Amino acid sequence: MKSILIIVPYDEVYPPMNGGMQRCFNIIHQLAKYFELTLITNQSKETFLTATKEYPAIAGVQVYSTKDELPIKDVFSLLPGKLQNALRYRWYKKQYKGPADGLFLQYYPVLLKLLKRRKYDTIVLENLASLNAVSTIRRFDKAVKIVYDAHNVDSNLAAVAVEKWAMKKEHLHLINKEERELYKTVDAILTCSKEDLCDFVKMNHNKLPGVVIPNGVSVAGQLFDRGVHEDVPGYILFCGTLWSTPNSEGLLWFYQSIWPTIRKSFPQIKLLVVGSGKIPYSLQSLVNDASLQFTGAVEDVKPWYNKSAVAIVPLLSGSGTRLKILEAMALGLPVISTSKGAEGITYTNGSDIVIADSETGFAGAVISLLKSKEDRLAIQQAARKLIEEKYDWNIVGASLYTYLNTMN
Repeated sequence: MKSILIIVPYDEVYPPMNGGMQRCFNIIHQLAKYFELTLITNQSKETFLTATKEYPAIAGVQVYSTKDELPIKDVFSLLPGKLQNALRYRWYKKQYKGPADGLFLQYYPVLLKLLKRRKYDTIVLENLASLNAVSTIRRFDKAVKIVYDAHNVDSNLAAVAVEKWAMKKEHLHLINKEERELYKTVDAILTCSKEDLCDFVKMNHNKLPGVVIPNGVSVAGQLFDRGVHEDVPGYILFCGTLWSTPNSEGLLWFYQSIWPTIRKSFPQIKLLVVGSGKIPYSLQSLVNDASLQFTGAVEDVKPWYNKSAVAIVPLLSGSGTRLKILEAMALGLPVISTSKGAEGITYTNGSDIVIADSETGFAGAVISLLKSKEDRLAIQQAARKLIEEKYDWNIVGASLYTYLNTMN
């Protein structure tokens, strides 16, 4: 059995509270079913292992939490906090330029201990936050296969953020450089969509091997679709973290350009906005609108899906695949999305999802589904079949196993 080390430098991997952590946790779970798996994480070992109640395979994971490490005591400890971290980072990395990476400083002592202790067949790095580990890994094992799991093409997201004045150009330059030089640092890449894989391969001059490992969902036995069956629907649903630029941008576009048209046909309809994160300034004016209900972070999204007749994904930018589309399909809610929002998902427009890119088309699609319970149920059934055949995490996990198990 192959041995795999995965680095997930986040505090709340389980229970996952956003799309990124859903992918991280389910990748861990699937790897645990097939391989001898070691995990480095910032979450406490005790809280992470509560997942074994629902996911028994997690019990076999060797979990190493940065929270179990004693405070570092070295020559730098006598210095003020920021200065000691800056110098310690440069000492660890054997480089003298660039800002210190706080996440790297957290997981470095654990990584160093494990690399000294044994060799692994493959090391999986989750997202850009763990790419800093590569130089340390290569010092101990030049032959180990390093696989980067890319949740998005971060340079594409960063470019949008720069346009919105939400990120400095210098930061975009660093992300661009890191992604364009992946072929020099990792052996393969996992992406959420074919489009993302094509972008990475092109950026890396066709020198970066990779495979699409799409986002998935756990197919629930029960549908949460009371609202879908209502003759006069009361709610539609937008689900997503509000600090995400694509989400906030898409929601604002929907509210300003589409929502008024829908309200003319359905004056009583309300929009449920379910998602964590501080409401950005651009959306502050929406909070006082009685036709919208902002829930903030919720422990369980199912009751909100259960109230709604349709889910909307009005995204204009972004990359990867929308777990919220797959989640809505699995729970029984028909989805109306832009083509950008549904990017990376294999769908049949008008059968298992409705795609609309113009303001008029999107408004018309929502109104049409709100008027027809028969159409809502038809899309629900086709979407559920799509999930069961292509996007169940167990199916995705089998593909991941095949790819990693055949790496030379």
